[in-house]
Formats: sequence, C-alpha cells, structure tokens
Amino acid sequence: MPSTLTHERARHARLRQAAERKLARFERQRAVRETSRELERLKDECAKQIAQIDDDRAHSLRPSWQLPPGFKCVHFAGQGEFYCVVACKGDAFVSVVDGETSFRLGSTLLTKRGALGWAPVDCCFLAYETPMKALEAPFPKTAKALTLPRVLLKVTTTGNAYEEHKRHGGVTRWTGKVALSRLTVTRVMTDAFRPDLRDPTFFRIRKSFGKA
Repeated sequence: MPSTLTHERARHARLRQAAERKLARFERQRAVRETSRELERLKDECAKQIAQIDDDRAHSLRPSWQLPPGFKCVHFAGQGEFYCVVACKGDAFVSVVDGETSFRLGSTLLTKRGALGWAPVDCCFLAYETPMKALEAPFPKTAKALTLPRVLLKVTTTGNAYEEHKRHGGVTRWTGKVALSRLTVTRVMTDAFRPDLRDPTFFRIRKSFGKA
C-alpha cells in the first residue's frame, strides 16, 4: 500500500510539473506576442514622430518671403498624383517650355536647383490636379516646343511643392496648379495630339475625359 501511494504521488508530481511547464510555455508565448505588439506600436509612433519632425522642418524652412504672388508652400508626405502635358520630339517626351528636359516613363526628375529643399518656383515642373486642367493650361509664347505634337502624362510626387491660389468672390481657392520640385512619370495618358485647339484629336481627348 505505501508503495502504491508513493507511485501515485510521484505520478501527480510529474503531471503537475508537466502542467506547470505547459503554463510557463503559454505565458512565454503570450509575453512574446505582447512584446511584439508593443514594438510595432513603438515603431509606428517613432515613424509618425519622425514624419512630423520632417514636416515641421520643411514647413519652418519654407521660403514664403520669396514666392511669386498666389503661390503657397505645401509638403507631400505621401504620393501626390498630378498631370502634365509634354511635347513629342522624335521618340522622346520633352518639356514644351525648354524643348530639352526629357520625361521618361518610370524616371524621376529633380529640379536643377533646390530639389532637396525648397526649389525656386521658376525651376519647378508645372502640373495639374486633373487631366482637363493640364490639357487646357496655356504655355508661354516663348516656349521652345509649342508647335510639336503633345501627350498627357500622369506623374507622382513627394516632398516640397507649391500650389497656386487665386481669389474668387472674396475666397482664396486652389486653382489645381502645382509647381513640383520632383516628379516621377507613371503613365502616358493619351496618344500624341497637335496643340491646335481646332484639331479634332484634341476634342476627342476632351470627350474621353467626360467634357465635350
């Protein structure tokens, strides 16, 4: 009888130890999960604080004192999508204004000056909020590629930029025009068309964007 009791106690002790080890394993797993969640939360919080610091720094360095009338500083923390019209010069897409700056699909362009900070507005790339605003935007008469066929490009941007605002009826509103210090060409939106507004190709483009 004493031997049976001893064996029973030993069996219960082994079962208790196994249960304790199992509980300890579960507790370690729970602690690891909680630690992982806390680390992810801290990483997200740190990333938000860094982004806020960058945004505050960019805002504090904005050159508001030297901006042309109507332009305001903006900062794109994420990707902003816009549209611009460029000229077709042979097999290349080039700036209508200077006839030289090349726009290649997938490539990122930076302004010649100030691309890492607040670039001068006159060095920036002009783009627009919607395809129609880009198609209807006028170019200066001194532009080098005014007579060349054109295409509409979709571009993305991040970082510092400028928005053009105009006053209408006592309220200042964004015109949809932006000046970008950097852009990436993501899509060719149209076939080549001639810049003459009487060109039927131009009107087909307008109709395709929902405006007759």
